[in-house]
Amino acid sequence: MSSESLVGKTLGKVLITGLIGQGGMATVYRGVQADVERTVAVKVLPPHPGQNDGFFARFRLEAKTIARLQHPHILPLYDYGDQDGILYLVMPYVDGGSLAGRIAAGPMALSGVMDYTRQIAGALDYAHRQGVVHRDLKPENILLDREGHALLADFGIVKLIEGAAPAGTLTVTGGLIGTPAYMSPEQAQGLPVDRRSDLYSLAVVIFEMLTGQQPYTADTAMQVVMQQINAPVPSLRNISPNVSLALDAVLQKALSKDPAARYATASEFASALAGGATDQAPLEIEPPSPLTTIAVTSPGQSTPKPTLTTPANPTPSPTNPAMGSASNTLLLLGGFAIIAVLIVAALVLLTGRNQPGDVAAPTVETTAAASAPTRPPRPLVTVAPGFGRAVYSSTARTADTISLQINDVAALPAGSRYMAWLVNTGSGDTRKIGEVTVDAFGSGVLTYTDPDGTFLPGLYNAVALSAETGAVDEPAGPVVYSGSSPALLTQALTDIFVTASLPEADGKPAYEGSLLDGALAEAQIAATHAGLAAGANNVGGLQTHAEHTINILNGTTVDYNNNGRGENPGRGFGLEYFLGEIERRLDRAAQEPGVGPVMQGQLELIRVCITNARQRKDGIIDLERQLLAAPDLESVAPQRAQSTVLALAMVEGTDLNGNGTVDPFEGECGLNQIATFGLAVASMGLNEGAPG
Repeated sequence: MSSESLVGKTLGKVLITGLIGQGGMATVYRGVQADVERTVAVKVLPPHPGQNDGFFARFRLEAKTIARLQHPHILPLYDYGDQDGILYLVMPYVDGGSLAGRIAAGPMALSGVMDYTRQIAGALDYAHRQGVVHRDLKPENILLDREGHALLADFGIVKLIEGAAPAGTLTVTGGLIGTPAYMSPEQAQGLPVDRRSDLYSLAVVIFEMLTGQQPYTADTAMQVVMQQINAPVPSLRNISPNVSLALDAVLQKALSKDPAARYATASEFASALAGGATDQAPLEIEPPSPLTTIAVTSPGQSTPKPTLTTPANPTPSPTNPAMGSASNTLLLLGGFAIIAVLIVAALVLLTGRNQPGDVAAPTVETTAAASAPTRPPRPLVTVAPGFGRAVYSSTARTADTISLQINDVAALPAGSRYMAWLVNTGSGDTRKIGEVTVDAFGSGVLTYTDPDGTFLPGLYNAVALSAETGAVDEPAGPVVYSGSSPALLTQALTDIFVTASLPEADGKPAYEGSLLDGALAEAQIAATHAGLAAGANNVGGLQTHAEHTINILNGTTVDYNNNGRGENPGRGFGLEYFLGEIERRLDRAAQEPGVGPVMQGQLELIRVCITNARQRKDGIIDLERQLLAAPDLESVAPQRAQSTVLALAMVEGTDLNGNGTVDPFEGECGLNQIATFGLAVASMGLNEGAPG
């Protein structure tokens, strides 16, 4: 049966209405699923010799696995089947284009790249935890909805095709199984692949987003495959010289030919990329400064708990010479010979400070007085404020992951290493999150995800780096660097994102749960009824659902349509109830001692999203009141459509300025973005000393 002959035919419950596109991997049609009145996309796999009962069984098994993937950034699979030898998959019809279209317009802004990377990384990690590897990650398979959100499509298609290809071959219908430009070296060689293959493909996509070019290009697909296997990893900076060294280094690691040398998870890769993305300009070398000793004790206790302290004067260790922007340029042009000259010059300067007869270099004793540690030279990049930053993100659950990016830290003596801890400065509780491996420039990255999905900023308000010499489960060595946030902010975030207890009051029922979840529930129920009003086929239905929408948003039971009863099919709280509770907590946190202008600015990002949600709520109510007064459906057609648009924006936000992301700007972000920008409030900059 030819592809054209499927138009007008029915596959399962779907009537095929048109052809969208065709390739070696599949043919895609537009269709209508009549029983639920929705437009869908139908992907039909090409026929292959050997499609017997065993193959059909494998197809159904793989399709079931794909159908179980439920994630905000994975295109869901509605249905699948085989009919008259035709294998097909049914999924949503997305008409916002794909990431390939965005890339075709030229290199993308770094903020947009990071936003898409976070979305795709979250989807990949979720799928990988379910044991599903994509195998064909590329811009064409990253669809964009009308709001610009990424939806990762075609999970498992390559594996389905592989099941039909003759054993030992790489080709199908004249092409490779997979896409050469994005194929990992191990996949290109026909070796077994795992999640790290997807991370390689993601790195290629990111490279292309940043530069507008693919890392490897050639006249034939097989030449590209050979480059993937053998050619050196190209540098971002060869194409875009303004890209930071740190960002280039992250891509180099993710594009390693050896899977074991890549990042362990997509989220770890995304976190490292975010750290590298902050490093965009040279900084002057700062002279080393002595560390101070600060004890961590529980407030109100007369006897302090075991303290975390910094060494009075850590032992200095030999370092490389300081290199400013000029020497970095020489390094790039002249190579290792220039490095050697600079090192010799530095050693001459260092030995000039300790002539024979002077005090010898001190030994490693954290309790002994010594000179302040010297720090390694900075690369030609900017770094996060202080000595790095700890940032929370969500992997399996909200804020169950913390990523630590450190910069310019002191080199430790031989045998010592940096260990990272989460700390509750009130109770003294600590949690080990792992060892931070530091490179020659004093930089390192660590990502920790709690296996139980714990909301980490609700338990800990500080992060600490201690210098350890052995295996430890509690901090034993001195704390050299740390960062913290006020305890009241921690409580506010817990109430907003995890659980708050609100008693019954002012006609509202008692509530136990996340304040943000409460607001989202009210908004989503109201959006449903706004949609029902917009889709009503008579004035009575229009006015009934208009009344429902207003009462849900206001938390009231007013009889707007004059039928003798005021109806509210919602939960009785109203959207403002939760927005007000969130805002009150933000107000208290903003006044907490220790909350400076930077953190107050982060809190303001959440307020912007709240303000946007309020304005959209008020706009919806005004439009629904117009529906209540309408004599017929036609006279309020624009209002019906606008109400549903506002209801969607109230929850999802909208890309008003068209930059490819929903920002914390007036008129853009919605309720869903509160989670993103709220977690940013909990991030902590690292400074010398223990947390105060």
